[in-house]
Amino acid sequence: MFYVSKVSPYFFMLAMLDLFASLLYKGFDIRLSWTIGVFGFIAHTIMSAMYQIVPNSQGKALRFLELSYLVFLLSVISSALFYLNLTLYASLLYALTSTLFVIHILASVRNYQPVTVKFLVLGSAYLLIGSYLLLAYELGLVSLPLALHSITLGFMLNVVVGVELAWIPMLSMEQLSIRHAKRLFYFAIAYLPPFLLSFYLLDYKLVAYLSVLPFAFIAYFLWLIYSLFANRRMPREIPLAVKYFFLALSFLPFGVLMGSVMSSMNLASHLASIHADILLYGFTATTIMGGLFHLLPRIIYGMVVQDWRQTQTATPALQASISDLVDEQGVKRLLPFVALSVFFMVFLDGLGLAYLSFIPYLVVWVFFIRYVFIKGIFIKCKGG
Repeated sequence: MFYVSKVSPYFFMLAMLDLFASLLYKGFDIRLSWTIGVFGFIAHTIMSAMYQIVPNSQGKALRFLELSYLVFLLSVISSALFYLNLTLYASLLYALTSTLFVIHILASVRNYQPVTVKFLVLGSAYLLIGSYLLLAYELGLVSLPLALHSITLGFMLNVVVGVELAWIPMLSMEQLSIRHAKRLFYFAIAYLPPFLLSFYLLDYKLVAYLSVLPFAFIAYFLWLIYSLFANRRMPREIPLAVKYFFLALSFLPFGVLMGSVMSSMNLASHLASIHADILLYGFTATTIMGGLFHLLPRIIYGMVVQDWRQTQTATPALQASISDLVDEQGVKRLLPFVALSVFFMVFLDGLGLAYLSFIPYLVVWVFFIRYVFIKGIFIKCKGG
């Protein structure tokens, strides 16, 4: 990486606070829990990643660097307002913050040809749409599911698909079909507006019927990923980050199917929490784990190298490598516990014990942060 985003680790720390707040609110205010989880945890983690990925995809440093710190400061304030349940003020500030972020990101994009960049730009557009829909919800103009799904399907899923279409082939040393990837992108443009329209109309029978569209999009994406490995000439061990992506992808079709079933059978009040568990804490959060395991140590390593070059003094950071900044064995041991903690959450939420269901899941995340973030920060502070 030629460019290192120093604001990205701060966004990551904010996203972790959002995650913990979302989990703590599960047993008390489920709507606020979903709002913090989607507009806080998901959005801030992806913003953290995009501040690193976009400049490197363009081969050009981020323009107007100070703006990224202003976006971060506004994000902190909006999250604090969400925590205090001042959601109208939070959503107003959030809309402003998202607007500044999207403008900042798009100002740095010059080459729109790579498929990954296309997905990132499309996702950014839905972040903007979703943030204003959240404000519209607070003003009583639209439903919360419309705002939430604009972020989860529009922003999050498009960014995840775009990044994984680049990272999984790169990490696994396999060749991606660019032709099919571009078709997937055009499918992403076409399927989501009619599906979101069904939430705007609050017609859950229509939601159930049109859920075939995101399901078809996901199936196409899964087939494209499967095709990377179906005809491998030389078996190679699957990288650990990709294993996390695969675990996350195993949650995705079940979460969408759950949403379709609860819409068709008018069971939203009973199954919505489980639907959110599978997609928010299962698919999305596990994907984020894989992405952070790959990206975050490299960002910290880049910061270590930059600091050493500026001081030009022999410090312990000079001998640090990327592998020194992360406990890979710990992350590997944690993988099955991620799945178990999500299953445990789903089971207890099904029994109506939301105030207990998140505890094992929270413990898993504490260990993940220790393995991936704390060790690297310690070396950074000691040597940088």
